Amino acid sequence: MKPGDLIKFVCARPRWKGDGPREPTGLLGKVGIVIGFSYDDAHGWGGIWDLIVEGQPTQYYGDFMEVLS
Repeated sequence: MKPGDLIKFVCARPRWKGDGPREPTGLLGKVGIVIGFSYDDAHGWGGIWDLIVEGQPTQYYGDFMEVLS
């Protein structure tokens, strides 16, 4: 991902055997714009990204996002 990318929130892959897909709390299916990379997360879950979602700035893990364009 890079600043300016349009993303959609999706379920993240399971982390271990027997784990199910993980849903982004309150964001599934919503669209946002990447405004920057914030920092690596401690668990390797795609890093924390700065976004604009529904006109509001937010941060979220990259493994819950799919790049649309």
